[in-house]
Amino acid sequence: MQISGILSSPFQKKLFLFITLFILFVSICIIFLVSALAPPTPIWNAFSNLLTSVVASGAFALISAFFITYLFVDPNDLATKSAVLPQDIEGALANIAASASEYSVFVRTGRYFRSKIMPTLVEQARRSRRKMRMRIVLLDLRDAEVCNRYANFRRNSSFDKCLWSTDYVRTEVLATILSLIQASQENPDLIDIELFLSTRLSTFRIEGTLDELLVTREDPKDIAMRYRKADRDYSAFSTELDWICAEADRVENLTDGTFPTAITSIFDDKEVMDLEDAAKLSLSKPSPYAR
Repeated sequence: MQISGILSSPFQKKLFLFITLFILFVSICIIFLVSALAPPTPIWNAFSNLLTSVVASGAFALISAFFITYLFVDPNDLATKSAVLPQDIEGALANIAASASEYSVFVRTGRYFRSKIMPTLVEQARRSRRKMRMRIVLLDLRDAEVCNRYANFRRNSSFDKCLWSTDYVRTEVLATILSLIQASQENPDLIDIELFLSTRLSTFRIEGTLDELLVTREDPKDIAMRYRKADRDYSAFSTELDWICAEADRVENLTDGTFPTAITSIFDDKEVMDLEDAAKLSLSKPSPYAR
């Protein structure tokens, strides 16, 4: 058990400080009582010297802790502050989305995004009566080879490996696009969507706002990393997200600037269109990452 881990909790930090000060106060009181009332025998002198040593050591420890805490930076502590435990990821993403005015996300199929995050973003736009700008990067379902490579990866390493096939990947991507179309149609003046289709595979997801990004992995049991705008690593992931969008194929909006209103406005591939019924069925399913 590390001291930095214990003192990372405000409650534990206050408790440690209170107990330490209490011990020092009691020791000082006893020293004065011994000096005033006890006879000057060797035993009492030794006892008084022992308490004096305790007070001196405690005072030195508090002063040292103050300097270490506020004047020095421990790289391990920085990494700990950025880490998000698996059980806290859902809450961290929800908090980011609940206060967002814009949101960017780089994922493969977007299953969790469409079932959990997008409804929060839409609600936030309605509540604040302010336009929500979304920048979404999904796997290019038109590229069967890329979809097959991703399906093989998930089938070999994922917690829900039995689900994954090339058609499943393409169906889930299409389901996310259908959910974007629905959100845009229901909130035409509040939702501004930029959709990108990418052939870049990654084991990481990057999502968040201009103020904060969360980098997660494919398995919900993996630790995530949070980077706020003031963190020195934030710019690296923000730039990575910009580069991914620049390399991806952007889905063109309609002539009036709005998001397409139907799948046929985006794709002319019959093989993709044949997946629409299965994609609509996927929309009714709960989040696959329920914790």
